Amino acid sequence: MNRKKLIIIISLAIIVIVAIYLFTKYKSMQRPDVKIPVLLYHNFVPQVPETDPDNFNYINTPESFEENIKTLLENGYTIISMKELDEANNYKKGLPNKPIIITFDDGYYSNYEYIYPILKKYNIKASIFIITDKIGQEIDGIKYLGWDECLEMQNSGLVEIFSHSKKHVFYDKLPVREIRDDVKESYRMIEKHLGKQKLKVFAYPYGAYTNETVQTLKNNGIDFQVYDIGINNFRSLDRNFIKRINIPCEMTGREIIDEILRCDV
Repeated sequence: MNRKKLIIIISLAIIVIVAIYLFTKYKSMQRPDVKIPVLLYHNFVPQVPETDPDNFNYINTPESFEENIKTLLENGYTIISMKELDEANNYKKGLPNKPIIITFDDGYYSNYEYIYPILKKYNIKASIFIITDKIGQEIDGIKYLGWDECLEMQNSGLVEIFSHSKKHVFYDKLPVREIRDDVKESYRMIEKHLGKQKLKVFAYPYGAYTNETVQTLKNNGIDFQVYDIGINNFRSLDRNFIKRINIPCEMTGREIIDEILRCDV
């Protein structure tokens, strides 16, 4: 190949790269300036105890959750799934004016016992991030989901099951290779019991991450990474940096809306 042809090929390649970059940037600028709150719940109890070692940050009641849902729906919020967020992010569909995502961490049996009936009652979607080593276990008197419950909820079309790791440890303390293997094994178990997962989302235990873990999971097929407190904006959405709002015990729907309105993006 002579020098002239090489220069032409390189020039065309640069033009294509620049065109793709400009087109992507243009499409991003066309995105609506819409907040996407992602709510985070954990375990549910029928009655609030007098004391709690975690200062009531990680338990709630079914009645409080249903009140949250009713208030959000009555105030014009549309509950969407992570799959629908992924479709919007890939320009396959639009977003409602006031989208909101409901998530649960750890995979407590109470999500099935108390919350799944509420999801069915209101026909709304949610995502559960499970710790695969705890599936089917009862630890310190706390019962976790079994694979049968996970499969039933997934098959309903209302619940997405994602990974919250295999062992639930601080990811910022582990070698990157060990973190990669932990996430891969957690999804291997999920797919063994629940079938092939087209969308893979990972929520970091304790929100602990490093820049290296984020890049590693991105390179190993994780579509969305969840690990911070706050709110997302669709126009600047970073699928490797999804933020959530933790909902402590008996926080009301009105308080959730006020928190959403206060949050900067």
